[in-house]
Amino acid sequence: MYPDINYLAVFVASLLPMVTGALWYGPLFGQKWMDMIGKTEEDLRANFNPLKSYGITWVFALIMAFVLAHVLGAWYDAYGSEGWMAGIQAGFWIWLGFVLTIGWQRVAFEDISLGLWGLNTLYNLVTLMAMGAVLAAW
Repeated sequence: MYPDINYLAVFVASLLPMVTGALWYGPLFGQKWMDMIGKTEEDLRANFNPLKSYGITWVFALIMAFVLAHVLGAWYDAYGSEGWMAGIQAGFWIWLGFVLTIGWQRVAFEDISLGLWGLNTLYNLVTLMAMGAVLAAW
């Protein structure tokens, strides 16, 4: 069965990566992240492109929320699970199966540090679980 998609929930969920990212890469871990990538605030501002940084990133977040809404529909069909906790669980399993494993390739083949990989990967975990909770609760 094709799931009913709540497009308002998809829109709201698509904003969560921006909110989470502003906190994660700002007051929570911003300085640590800049140290890990070898940049200063001035370096980041000098090459800042709002369309690339926010516009395209939001379009990808919208796609992610839309796909996650479909996964949650399939999750409900398969397991009968619904509600915010089912969304958190779905976000976790997607993160574990895809984000964690695919992200490791950057460590293995692009030589990024384990710390940077961990920081970015945990951001994705928090974001996917939050998006899942919003989509499943709505």
